[in-house]
Amino acid sequence: MCKHCHSSHEVHSHSHAASHGHSHDHSHSHSHEHSHNHNHNHSDDEHNGGWLNTYSREILSGILLIAGLIISHYYSSPFWWIFYLASVLPVGLPIVKEMFESWRSGSIMNEFTLMVAATIGAFAIGEYPEGVAVLLFYSFGEKMEDTASDDVKRRIKALLGRLPDTARLKEGNTLKTVNPADLQPGSILVVNPGERIPVDAQLLGSREVDFDTSAITGESVPRTFRPGEELSSGIIPVNQSVEVKTTKHFSDSSMTRIMKMIEEAQESKSPTENMLRRITRWYTPLVFACAILLFFIPWIVALAQGMNFEWMKWLRRSLVFLVCSCPCALVVSIPLSYFASLGNASRRGLLFKGSKYVDAMRDVKTVMFDKTGTLTTGKFHVSAVSSNIDEKELISLASALDKESSHPLAKAIVEYGDKMNIKPGTAEEVTTVSHGMQGLINGKICLVGSRSLMNKNKITVPDSKSDASEICVAFDGKYVGSIYLLDTVKPEAREAIRKLHALGVTSVEILSGDHNEAVKRVSQEIGADSFSASLLPEDKQRLIHLKRESGNGKVAFVGDGINDAPAIAASDVGVAMGTLGTDIAMESSDIVIAGDSLEKLPEAIKLARKVRRVVIENVSFALGIKALVMILGAFGIASLWAAVFADTGVTLITIIWTLLRLRK
Repeated sequence: MCKHCHSSHEVHSHSHAASHGHSHDHSHSHSHEHSHNHNHNHSDDEHNGGWLNTYSREILSGILLIAGLIISHYYSSPFWWIFYLASVLPVGLPIVKEMFESWRSGSIMNEFTLMVAATIGAFAIGEYPEGVAVLLFYSFGEKMEDTASDDVKRRIKALLGRLPDTARLKEGNTLKTVNPADLQPGSILVVNPGERIPVDAQLLGSREVDFDTSAITGESVPRTFRPGEELSSGIIPVNQSVEVKTTKHFSDSSMTRIMKMIEEAQESKSPTENMLRRITRWYTPLVFACAILLFFIPWIVALAQGMNFEWMKWLRRSLVFLVCSCPCALVVSIPLSYFASLGNASRRGLLFKGSKYVDAMRDVKTVMFDKTGTLTTGKFHVSAVSSNIDEKELISLASALDKESSHPLAKAIVEYGDKMNIKPGTAEEVTTVSHGMQGLINGKICLVGSRSLMNKNKITVPDSKSDASEICVAFDGKYVGSIYLLDTVKPEAREAIRKLHALGVTSVEILSGDHNEAVKRVSQEIGADSFSASLLPEDKQRLIHLKRESGNGKVAFVGDGINDAPAIAASDVGVAMGTLGTDIAMESSDIVIAGDSLEKLPEAIKLARKVRRVVIENVSFALGIKALVMILGAFGIASLWAAVFADTGVTLITIIWTLLRLRK
């Protein structure tokens, strides 16, 4: 009954090429094999017309079938079979049409051929009600599958919320209603309480504002934003009107990108789904061959022994085998399991880029974390200053370079200078280098960064026992001081690591560019198994390669999506934390965790494993029932009605079971 039961006759290629060189290939080339040209593809509009409209053919067929049963029971007439023929036409004609279309496309052995052959055979031996039931329940089940899939799509759209069709643009002292798609970056908008931010923007004003971010993060607790902070499209001011300045075009905004990402994820197939598709290419021809042999072998044996052949009995058994063996329950429930899990994950703020990453997440045994902004809040404050020159001069030198950087440490130093009313120096030719910044101040080279940067430039730095992050400053080839900054470990970090260990993750490691003492402090606080400090991006990439080559399960790397692209590319599963809306997070990762809650990581593993359990439950149930009915049918015990149940009935049960098991 499924659109995917037969071997490929229509291949729809979808290519999603990410802009990075992912070692596990982000250029997906997916083959989507449909068993028809979407003549049965029920749009949202059709479903919105109500179930009477959706199932009108099946209702008419069912009424005529009941009429035929009543007439055949009470009246003896040579023409009563006409009611059964009439009852099979509403559901049978579209299926016959799709059978011929699939034949023209080169696919002969498919479920349409199987069902039509079974119905013709049933009519040939006088099993009219059973023949009608084969196509009636087949058609009903196919629409049931479409309804279930559309329901998941609607739930995803309801979760994400519909972005507003209009925006209030502020021009001087007047407000103008415009289409969000026409907004340019830098536009000033007014958004009232309860309305969604239409485009990614920056909060204006002088007060903190609470926003409902549930459409993005899945969390119901409002989040407070400060003036100047970035706002993702789709979030809602809770209790006051706000003015915002747009930072992106509508097409590049968070919610638009999320919707696009979810649509692409629905196209990406898991290894389990792809394996099933390969199996169905030879399964249906094999089933036809077995059904034919079940009829002809007894015939040949009867001829050889000079016995009468009971052709009607063996044809009935062959038809039972044929109907029962259709793999619809498997090829419906398995993709639906992954599809429903993607919707479930989206509601939790877990955005998988495809079903294949659901499978990969299930087998993760090592989780490697970036430190700053991932395990910690990423909001640093200056805790101490050690200077060989005037402290204000030191801060001025550091701020002159750091104001050109977006790194959290650099921002904290600039903010500290502003707070202390220290004017940044004037720097020229400022560039980002490994482990820091370099520029010219008054024609002399100034370096601001880690001890590794100082060592690389052969500048001696006094020993320090502080576990705070240290930023060293050198001017004109001489060390002039250090600025120490502390970051706060996320409150849920330790519990998240405990849950990962409880789920069987054997190794939790920290890979950081920060100095040893700072990384050690965080590692001990959260209960990590090991850590590596003072790493360059390429060092992280190398360590992940070594871990993957060790063969101890799949490796996930969790980073903030800013400077971790090499590490994300090197891992089996790249996870971007708390960076929703940034290009690097969307493009380089396999999973985006909206917001910054580490507890969503063990949730992702649990969800992935639950999907596998549901798949195993459905496969075991479907194969068990089918095998039983096929064996009973071969011995003449099971009827065509039992075969119809083993096909369509089992399929409907697996659909309902899948949706119930994965609804939360």
